[in-house]
Amino acid sequence: MNKSNTSERRNQLHKYLYKRKNRQIPISLLAKVLLICMLLSMQNVLGLLSEEDMNTVIRVLLSGTKGKVSIKIGGNISPIILYAYGKVDILYNNRFTDLYIKKYYFTSPNKGLFWIRDSTNDIAREEDSEGNRLPNRVVDHYNALINMFPSPYEKISIYPKEGCKDFFTSFLKSDPVKEYAHNILAILFLRAEGVPVPLIIEDEESACPRLTWTDEFNPEQSFSVPICIASAEEQESSDSNEEANIKKSSSKIVQTIKYFLNAESCQELEESIALKESAEKEVYWKNEFTKTPTWLIQSYIYYYLETIDDIDKLYYNIIKKLVFCKNKYPLGSNYRNIAQKFFEKSFMCEGEDTQSDVLKWWGKIKEFEGMAEASKKIRLLPFADNSLLPTKITVGANTQGSVQPEEWLISSDIESVLLTLLCCIAYDPKTDKYNFDHLPYMSKEVKSLFAMPSKNASTSSDSSETSGNPDINNPPSSNTPVIQVGQKIPQEVQKKWSKIIKNLVKRNTYISYTTLENNKRVIEPDILNILIIMIKVTGLDCSKYIEQIHEYRERLQDREQMDGSFGITCFTKGIAEYAEVIFFHMTREFLKNKTLADVFSISSTSSNDKRIMLVNFVDYSIQIVNNKNYLTGSIVIHYVTKCRNQSIVIRFVTPEKVHLGIRKCAVNSGCSKLQIEIPKIPIDSYILHVLSEYVKTINPPEPSDITRKFQALQMPRMLPRTP
Repeated sequence: MNKSNTSERRNQLHKYLYKRKNRQIPISLLAKVLLICMLLSMQNVLGLLSEEDMNTVIRVLLSGTKGKVSIKIGGNISPIILYAYGKVDILYNNRFTDLYIKKYYFTSPNKGLFWIRDSTNDIAREEDSEGNRLPNRVVDHYNALINMFPSPYEKISIYPKEGCKDFFTSFLKSDPVKEYAHNILAILFLRAEGVPVPLIIEDEESACPRLTWTDEFNPEQSFSVPICIASAEEQESSDSNEEANIKKSSSKIVQTIKYFLNAESCQELEESIALKESAEKEVYWKNEFTKTPTWLIQSYIYYYLETIDDIDKLYYNIIKKLVFCKNKYPLGSNYRNIAQKFFEKSFMCEGEDTQSDVLKWWGKIKEFEGMAEASKKIRLLPFADNSLLPTKITVGANTQGSVQPEEWLISSDIESVLLTLLCCIAYDPKTDKYNFDHLPYMSKEVKSLFAMPSKNASTSSDSSETSGNPDINNPPSSNTPVIQVGQKIPQEVQKKWSKIIKNLVKRNTYISYTTLENNKRVIEPDILNILIIMIKVTGLDCSKYIEQIHEYRERLQDREQMDGSFGITCFTKGIAEYAEVIFFHMTREFLKNKTLADVFSISSTSSNDKRIMLVNFVDYSIQIVNNKNYLTGSIVIHYVTKCRNQSIVIRFVTPEKVHLGIRKCAVNSGCSKLQIEIPKIPIDSYILHVLSEYVKTINPPEPSDITRKFQALQMPRMLPRTP
């Protein structure tokens, strides 16, 4: 009789706990907690955090709020790991490739004799390959892993196939339980860490055990829920088979829950691991930690969080349970110390250092990832290599005193150099097309040489035209040959270009000429002629520049001013600065009066795909040819993004000869340095191990293209000076 009364009172208590609403309570510490709902008030979270969500959370955490407590960025429930975990294969490998899991296959009449994989029905092996029985903790771990990640169709998922009720997520999402799911997860999460939060399973041997949490300080916070997933009809059925099926389903869930309730504190183990070398730590996080209850419940939580409310409730309930332990266990007790250590590991108070190693490494990883992605999205020049450059060689092979170009340079003429420069000025890397919108006074005759988008065409870099092959430009409006990005310039276009140049320089007294051995008179390939012609071609106001250029030409022929290295240095510096002014008005990206160091500093703070242009004049000297001063050397035009750089080199060899070439696209030192540095992440915590695995998912630029910054940008070896 007494037993019956006790059972009845307990059932009444269960009914009361099940029907009551989980009301919030005022707790002094909770008043200081920075709730994650405040962090994510503008977010749209669906499962694992998106990158945008993660960045917003991090920004709010870093901003800090006086008197608040918030999640540690480097902790095991950090927003970083909530995002990064879905990008790595750690969980996939443990769920689908581990030898301790026996894979389930079946055949279907509709599929012939082929075996079909059904990972939902996988089971944990109880013996190893040699027939030795595995420890219970190992078997329990893999059974729990399968039950928490049924993963139909071999894709990681906490959801089973439709109709399957004996899985952990089915239990949490069931009507009697879903109100307390975050409470349960918070407790299991803490129990896996060894934090002694009381949670018990009642009537374990019955067809429908119950999971009960009792808060002795705030009884209204208590709950008791059934661990059987069955409809009302199934629960009321007297069919013994139905009862057996319900008991079997609840048994799997009970075993999963008990796996975490029986977990021992791993704090001492983690403290001992912290003293080991990085290589030993990596082995632990990769091979041993993934066999623990802590790893499994963390992994599950990362996939369970689906909404803003989910994240808020989980973090809030973790704090509530830590407060419970603080109230329940006396100061100095082992249980309270365990709870305190966990709090210090996972949460931070205002004023603490937020610049954790995790955040520093994550910043480097994302910077490198951005560089790697940008390097594959945008080309720097409209020419892939020297084979696409315009070449119309006007110099005979036996010209006296001529020197063959270096292997990567080609012999050229000034018309080809001018056309190459014009192509680079016209090229818009954002649309991968030629465009002269920034030069409104350029002649229609010059523009007609190029294939350009119509005024009504989209110029967005996201348009369908630019999303495919980067070498495909808008087709020309007629069958007339035109210059197209990524294609060799037609000979017909080069002939038209020659006529345009001849007409531009007619009766121009500022242009200097030279006479070849065959008595053919050609435009002298020097920097001053190039500047004059480019000014006229691009439609700039000649009157603003021509007199100054003429003064430089007169100074060049002044033997007294050009006598000695100081005079030559002053001259070349002056002409270089003036050329910068001219190019500044011709191009979209040119930066006036910037050095290589300046450009790399600017590019380090700019977007990954923003192209910057810089012109350098290097190794200039004065040669006396036919009793006339000639300025030799190289003009180098650098195109730089945050991660790559590429250069065009115009080398003035003699008054008759010029060389032209495109250097191979190289990875900037910042990118290559990060590529070397990032694999050396110290594996001091599980989140750092996750980040080291995340790095492996980044597809870096080809190693053969990686050089040091100044190696990549160093100028080609200059030819010997003529006496």
